[in-house]
Amino acid sequence: MYCAPFNCEPENSRTPDSCWNTAHCVDETSDFNSATAFAQVADYKGDPHTAQYVSKFEPSNAKHANEQLELELVKQPNGNGFGAVVTGTRAIQYGTVTAVLRSGSLTGGVVSSFIIRNDKVGDEIDFEFVGNDKTAVQSNYYWHDDLDYTKMVRSPQITDTTREYHAYQIQWTPEQIAWAVDGKTFRTVHRADTWDAAAKVFKFPDAEAYVSFSIWDGGAGAKGTADWAGGKVNWAAAPFKFAIKNVSTNCYFKGNETTYVPPADAKK
Repeated sequence: MYCAPFNCEPENSRTPDSCWNTAHCVDETSDFNSATAFAQVADYKGDPHTAQYVSKFEPSNAKHANEQLELELVKQPNGNGFGAVVTGTRAIQYGTVTAVLRSGSLTGGVVSSFIIRNDKVGDEIDFEFVGNDKTAVQSNYYWHDDLDYTKMVRSPQITDTTREYHAYQIQWTPEQIAWAVDGKTFRTVHRADTWDAAAKVFKFPDAEAYVSFSIWDGGAGAKGTADWAGGKVNWAAAPFKFAIKNVSTNCYFKGNETTYVPPADAKK
Protein backbone atom coordinates (compact mmCIF):
# COMPACT_ATOMS: atom_id res chain seq x y z
CA MET A 1 0.00 0.00 0.00
CA TYR A 2 1.39 3.40 -0.98
CA CYS A 3 0.43 6.90 0.07
CA ALA A 4 -0.10 9.77 -2.33
CA PRO A 5 2.59 12.43 -1.83
CA PHE A 6 0.13 15.13 -0.76
CA ASN A 7 -0.81 13.01 2.28
CA CYS A 8 2.33 11.03 2.91
CA GLU A 9 5.13 11.57 5.44
CA PRO A 10 7.97 9.11 4.71
CA GLU A 11 9.52 9.59 8.14
CA ASN A 12 6.27 8.57 9.82
CA SER A 13 5.36 5.75 7.44
CA ARG A 14 5.77 2.02 7.81
CA THR A 15 8.79 2.09 5.54
CA PRO A 16 10.69 5.06 4.05
CA ASP A 17 9.63 4.04 0.53
CA SER A 18 5.89 3.89 1.36
CA CYS A 19 5.26 7.20 -0.41
CA TRP A 20 4.98 7.64 -4.13
CA ASN A 21 7.36 10.12 -5.68
CA THR A 22 6.01 13.62 -6.20
CA ALA A 23 4.72 14.16 -9.73
CA HIS A 24 5.57 17.68 -10.89
CA CYS A 25 3.68 20.23 -12.91
CA VAL A 26 2.98 19.86 -16.63
CA ASP A 27 0.89 22.16 -18.80
CA GLU A 28 -2.51 20.54 -19.04
CA THR A 29 -6.26 21.05 -19.08
CA SER A 30 -8.39 18.84 -16.87
CA ASP A 31 -11.79 18.46 -18.51
CA PHE A 32 -14.02 16.77 -15.95
CA ASN A 33 -16.09 15.20 -18.67
CA SER A 34 -13.02 13.04 -19.35
CA ALA A 35 -12.52 9.64 -17.73
CA THR A 36 -8.88 10.44 -16.88
CA ALA A 37 -9.55 13.73 -15.13
CA PHE A 38 -10.79 12.34 -11.80
CA ALA A 39 -10.59 9.20 -9.69
CA GLN A 40 -11.65 8.17 -6.23
CA VAL A 41 -8.65 7.95 -3.93
CA ALA A 42 -9.16 4.21 -3.39
CA ASP A 43 -8.74 3.66 -7.14
CA TYR A 44 -5.65 5.83 -7.59
CA LYS A 45 -2.35 3.95 -7.93
CA GLY A 46 0.08 6.83 -8.06
CA ASP A 47 0.23 7.47 -11.80
CA PRO A 48 -0.85 11.05 -12.61
CA HIS A 49 -1.42 10.03 -16.23
CA THR A 50 -4.43 7.99 -15.08
CA ALA A 51 -6.05 10.74 -12.98
CA GLN A 52 -5.36 14.46 -12.79
CA TYR A 53 -7.43 14.92 -9.61
CA VAL A 54 -8.41 12.53 -6.82
CA SER A 55 -10.78 12.64 -3.87
CA LYS A 56 -9.18 12.81 -0.41
CA PHE A 57 -11.93 11.37 1.80
CA GLU A 58 -13.79 8.11 2.13
CA PRO A 59 -16.71 7.93 1.93
CA SER A 60 -16.39 10.34 -0.97
CA ASN A 61 -18.90 13.07 -1.73
CA ALA A 62 -17.14 13.91 -5.01
CA LYS A 63 -18.18 12.39 -8.33
CA HIS A 64 -18.53 12.84 -12.08
CA ALA A 65 -22.03 14.04 -12.87
CA ASN A 66 -23.67 16.29 -15.46
CA GLU A 67 -20.44 16.52 -17.48
CA GLN A 68 -18.56 18.10 -14.58
CA LEU A 69 -16.99 17.32 -11.22
CA GLU A 70 -19.44 17.76 -8.34
CA LEU A 71 -18.49 18.06 -4.68
CA GLU A 72 -21.43 17.83 -2.29
CA LEU A 73 -21.96 18.88 1.32
CA VAL A 74 -24.13 16.22 2.97
CA LYS A 75 -25.95 16.49 6.29
CA GLN A 76 -24.82 14.06 8.99
CA PRO A 77 -26.90 12.59 11.86
CA ASN A 78 -25.44 15.18 14.26
CA GLY A 79 -26.75 18.02 12.07
CA ASN A 80 -23.34 19.08 10.75
CA GLY A 81 -22.22 18.78 7.15
CA PHE A 82 -19.63 16.39 5.70
CA GLY A 83 -18.18 17.73 2.48
CA ALA A 84 -15.53 16.78 -0.03
CA VAL A 85 -11.96 17.62 -1.02
CA VAL A 86 -10.45 16.92 -4.43
CA THR A 87 -6.71 17.39 -4.96
CA GLY A 88 -4.51 17.54 -8.02
CA THR A 89 -2.03 14.69 -8.48
CA ARG A 90 0.79 16.98 -9.62
CA ALA A 91 2.57 19.56 -7.51
CA ILE A 92 3.06 23.10 -8.80
CA GLN A 93 5.62 25.72 -7.82
CA TYR A 94 4.55 28.92 -9.57
CA GLY A 95 2.32 29.05 -12.60
CA THR A 96 -1.19 30.00 -13.68
CA VAL A 97 -4.22 27.93 -12.70
CA THR A 98 -7.66 28.73 -14.14
CA ALA A 99 -10.83 26.93 -13.04
CA VAL A 100 -14.28 27.26 -14.58
CA LEU A 101 -16.69 26.56 -11.76
CA ARG A 102 -19.93 27.29 -9.95
CA SER A 103 -20.03 27.73 -6.18
CA GLY A 104 -22.07 25.37 -4.03
CA SER A 105 -22.52 27.94 -1.26
CA LEU A 106 -26.26 28.45 -1.59
CA THR A 107 -26.79 29.54 2.03
CA GLY A 108 -24.78 30.87 4.93
CA GLY A 109 -22.49 28.29 6.51
CA VAL A 110 -21.57 26.55 3.25
CA VAL A 111 -18.03 27.32 2.07
CA SER A 112 -16.66 26.41 -1.37
CA SER A 113 -12.89 26.75 -1.94
CA PHE A 114 -10.35 26.76 -4.78
CA ILE A 115 -6.91 26.57 -3.19
CA ILE A 116 -3.23 26.11 -3.98
CA ARG A 117 -1.70 24.80 -0.75
CA ASN A 118 1.26 22.97 0.78
CA ASP A 119 -0.14 21.25 3.88
CA LYS A 120 3.26 20.44 5.36
CA VAL A 121 4.67 23.98 5.12
CA GLY A 122 1.39 25.86 5.47
CA ASP A 123 1.67 28.06 2.37
CA GLU A 124 -1.67 28.81 0.69
CA ILE A 125 -3.27 30.92 -2.05
CA ASP A 126 -7.04 30.78 -2.30
CA PHE A 127 -10.44 31.75 -3.58
CA GLU A 128 -13.29 31.16 -1.13
CA PHE A 129 -17.05 31.48 -1.53
CA VAL A 130 -19.43 31.98 1.39
CA GLY A 131 -23.19 31.58 1.13
CA ASN A 132 -24.05 34.97 2.59
CA ASP A 133 -22.20 36.72 -0.26
CA LYS A 134 -23.17 35.16 -3.59
CA THR A 135 -22.10 38.01 -5.87
CA ALA A 136 -18.41 38.03 -4.99
CA VAL A 137 -15.51 35.74 -4.17
CA GLN A 138 -12.90 36.25 -1.44
CA SER A 139 -9.14 36.05 -2.03
CA ASN A 140 -6.38 35.45 0.47
CA TYR A 141 -2.91 33.97 0.98
CA TYR A 142 -0.96 32.56 3.91
CA TRP A 143 2.69 31.88 4.61
CA HIS A 144 3.65 29.02 6.95
CA ASP A 145 0.13 28.86 8.41
CA ASP A 146 0.35 32.46 9.59
CA LEU A 147 -3.44 32.89 9.43
CA ASP A 148 -3.81 36.62 8.96
CA TYR A 149 -7.46 36.99 7.95
CA THR A 150 -7.11 40.75 7.65
CA LYS A 151 -5.44 40.23 4.27
CA MET A 152 -8.67 38.96 2.69
CA VAL A 153 -9.81 40.99 -0.32
CA ARG A 154 -13.29 40.64 -1.82
CA SER A 155 -13.68 40.73 -5.59
CA PRO A 156 -15.81 43.34 -7.33
CA GLN A 157 -19.43 42.32 -7.79
CA ILE A 158 -20.12 39.53 -10.30
CA THR A 159 -23.27 37.65 -11.27
CA ASP A 160 -24.56 35.03 -8.82
CA THR A 161 -21.66 32.62 -8.20
CA THR A 162 -24.09 29.81 -7.29
CA ARG A 163 -26.01 30.05 -10.56
CA GLU A 164 -23.40 31.15 -13.09
CA TYR A 165 -20.10 29.60 -14.10
CA HIS A 166 -17.12 31.96 -13.97
CA ALA A 167 -13.42 31.52 -14.75
CA TYR A 168 -11.34 32.04 -11.60
CA GLN A 169 -7.59 32.41 -12.07
CA ILE A 170 -4.56 32.45 -9.79
CA GLN A 171 -1.34 33.67 -11.41
CA TRP A 172 1.60 32.85 -9.13
CA THR A 173 5.20 33.83 -9.89
CA PRO A 174 8.29 34.27 -7.69
CA GLU A 175 7.55 38.00 -7.63
CA GLN A 176 3.77 38.28 -7.28
CA ILE A 177 0.35 36.67 -6.97
CA ALA A 178 -2.61 37.91 -9.02
CA TRP A 179 -6.26 36.91 -8.69
CA ALA A 180 -8.68 37.33 -11.61
CA VAL A 181 -12.32 36.55 -12.43
CA ASP A 182 -13.39 36.15 -16.05
CA GLY A 183 -10.08 37.56 -17.26
CA LYS A 184 -10.17 40.68 -15.06
CA THR A 185 -7.48 40.96 -12.40
CA PHE A 186 -8.85 42.47 -9.20
CA ARG A 187 -5.93 41.93 -6.83
CA THR A 188 -2.14 41.69 -7.01
CA VAL A 189 0.25 41.01 -4.11
CA HIS A 190 3.94 41.67 -4.68
CA ARG A 191 6.54 39.62 -2.86
CA ALA A 192 8.47 42.78 -2.07
CA ASP A 193 5.51 44.05 -0.05
CA THR A 194 5.40 40.96 2.20
CA TRP A 195 8.71 41.68 3.96
CA ASP A 196 8.49 41.24 7.74
CA ALA A 197 11.25 43.40 9.17
CA ALA A 198 11.03 41.87 12.64
CA ALA A 199 11.24 38.29 11.37
CA LYS A 200 13.58 39.25 8.53
CA VAL A 201 11.65 37.17 6.01
CA PHE A 202 9.32 37.62 3.05
CA LYS A 203 5.98 36.14 4.10
CA PHE A 204 5.19 35.10 0.55
CA PRO A 205 4.02 31.60 -0.47
CA ASP A 206 6.84 29.89 -2.34
CA ALA A 207 6.63 26.17 -1.50
CA GLU A 208 5.66 23.60 -4.10
CA ALA A 209 1.95 22.94 -3.55
CA TYR A 210 -1.18 21.18 -4.77
CA VAL A 211 -4.31 22.58 -6.38
CA SER A 212 -7.47 21.52 -4.56
CA PHE A 213 -11.21 22.14 -4.45
CA SER A 214 -13.44 21.63 -1.44
CA ILE A 215 -16.88 22.21 0.03
CA TRP A 216 -17.27 22.25 3.81
CA ASP A 217 -19.49 23.24 6.71
CA GLY A 218 -18.10 26.53 8.00
CA GLY A 219 -21.19 27.04 10.13
CA ALA A 220 -20.17 24.09 12.31
CA GLY A 221 -16.80 25.65 13.13
CA ALA A 222 -15.64 27.93 15.91
CA LYS A 223 -17.56 31.19 16.36
CA GLY A 224 -15.19 33.27 14.26
CA THR A 225 -15.29 30.79 11.40
CA ALA A 226 -19.07 30.35 11.66
CA ASP A 227 -19.65 34.11 11.66
CA TRP A 228 -17.45 34.53 8.59
CA ALA A 229 -19.21 31.65 6.81
CA GLY A 230 -22.65 33.17 7.49
CA GLY A 231 -23.89 31.09 10.43
CA LYS A 232 -25.51 27.67 10.53
CA VAL A 233 -26.32 25.86 7.29
CA ASN A 234 -29.96 26.00 6.22
CA TRP A 235 -30.43 22.39 5.17
CA ALA A 236 -33.80 23.17 3.60
CA ALA A 237 -31.82 24.71 0.71
CA ALA A 238 -29.92 21.47 -0.02
CA PRO A 239 -28.47 19.96 -2.15
CA PHE A 240 -25.21 21.91 -1.97
CA LYS A 241 -23.05 20.99 -4.96
CA PHE A 242 -19.80 22.69 -5.91
CA ALA A 243 -19.41 22.17 -9.68
CA ILE A 244 -16.11 22.36 -11.58
CA LYS A 245 -16.16 22.07 -15.38
CA ASN A 246 -12.45 22.27 -16.12
CA VAL A 247 -9.08 23.36 -14.78
CA SER A 248 -6.19 24.64 -16.90
CA THR A 249 -2.64 24.65 -15.55
CA ASN A 250 0.26 26.51 -17.11
CA CYS A 251 3.55 25.85 -15.33
CA TYR A 252 6.01 28.64 -14.66
CA PHE A 253 9.00 26.33 -14.94
CA LYS A 254 9.20 24.79 -18.40
CA GLY A 255 10.97 21.46 -18.16
CA ASN A 256 9.93 17.83 -17.98
CA GLU A 257 7.96 16.20 -15.19
CA THR A 258 10.92 15.92 -12.81
CA THR A 259 13.32 18.72 -13.74
CA TYR A 260 12.49 22.41 -13.65
CA VAL A 261 14.06 24.79 -16.17
CA PRO A 262 13.40 28.45 -15.21
CA PRO A 263 12.27 30.66 -18.10
CA ALA A 264 14.88 32.95 -19.62
CA ASP A 265 13.43 36.05 -17.94
CA ALA A 266 13.29 34.53 -14.44
CA LYS A 267 14.95 36.68 -11.80
CA LYS A 268 17.92 35.12 -10.02
